[in-house]
Amino acid sequence: MARLRGATMERAEARGKHLLLHFDRGLVLHSHLGMRGSWRVSAGSSAPDRRAWVVLSVAGAQAAELDGSHLALLTEQQVRSDPRLRRLGPDVLSPDFDADIGVGALRATQQSRELGEALLDQHLLAGIGNIYKCEGCWSARIDPWRHLSEIDEDELRRAVIEIAALMRYGVETGRMPRSIYRRAGQPCPRCGKRISSRGQGDSNRTTYWCPSCQPPTSALGGIIAP
Repeated sequence: MARLRGATMERAEARGKHLLLHFDRGLVLHSHLGMRGSWRVSAGSSAPDRRAWVVLSVAGAQAAELDGSHLALLTEQQVRSDPRLRRLGPDVLSPDFDADIGVGALRATQQSRELGEALLDQHLLAGIGNIYKCEGCWSARIDPWRHLSEIDEDELRRAVIEIAALMRYGVETGRMPRSIYRRAGQPCPRCGKRISSRGQGDSNRTTYWCPSCQPPTSALGGIIAP
């Protein structure tokens, strides 16, 4: 990181959950916060937290990354060829993202996959985390355990629209939705039934949903096998 001393940051770029800070000298700081990491911006020039992986300073302010899962200093050329970045799907928060792009990405994968598991696949759609997966499916009234093949186009479009809207709201306000996430056993704020939870997918991320207003049925009717 010594190469960054004296460099000037020219722009910041987000690709899904990856943050790319572009500096002069052709340098790029690639950051991924994982589950527990954070960037903390503070006024003044006090001694930085000893846990910080890197500290960026200007007169009167500093930004420190703490507890991230990945931090690397790359060149612009290395960023262009980085396989981890090249494999990312469309960014849900990109200005040109729309529901058709999201539906197309989800239809391009194996349709035997469960919706909740597919939504977290960053190779399909970049940027969706577990909170927005759960809250978006709840907002769209779609069971996250249904297979993609069992979800019609209108339902899939509704899920993409709701998730994208919640994510944009989170960026604009700094607030995350908390209607059902980590509220297992509590009443659903929409129907009053108890919220359920269990691990889903190979990563076993906990999925929260309401079995009452997110029933395992298609829009055309018919019970879907669990």
